[in-house]
Amino acid sequence: MKLGKIYLIGMPGSGKSYFGKQLASSVEFPFVDLDHEIELQEGKEISAIFSEKGEAHFRKVESKMLVSLSEKYPGAIISTGGGTPCFHKGMEYMKDHGITIFLEADRELLIERIARKDHRPLMQGDVENRVDELLKARLPIYRSAHISIEHRDIDLLLAAIKAL
Repeated sequence: MKLGKIYLIGMPGSGKSYFGKQLASSVEFPFVDLDHEIELQEGKEISAIFSEKGEAHFRKVESKMLVSLSEKYPGAIISTGGGTPCFHKGMEYMKDHGITIFLEADRELLIERIARKDHRPLMQGDVENRVDELLKARLPIYRSAHISIEHRDIDLLLAAIKAL
């Protein structure tokens, strides 16, 4: 099976980075974490970028980095930020340049995982309400992905990709 770029999308805490590394290993592709690449370029953590320059600046940097990484890697597993598909026509770009996979996750699991990490800039304050707000806004976009999965079975996912 010939694969190109595979973009993993989903809420913060859905396991994009963890699952992406597993998937990349199984298909022998490089794994690229969009947020990590932004942090390297900017020389600071995502939370610092948000607090110092604001979300609008971050979203522009994120969009440019998405295009840059997509052009750099003909084949890769790219883990995106939770908001990547929702700004600057990110979902449209990813669908035009590869396969988009929405990693669904249970609301309670997302809340539990996010509550353990206090560095996520959009998750400050009441985590439950914030997760609900983001789910309401983002689910329609996420659900337009080529593939939506709740499981994390590599073989089932590869079969779904092959069936496209």
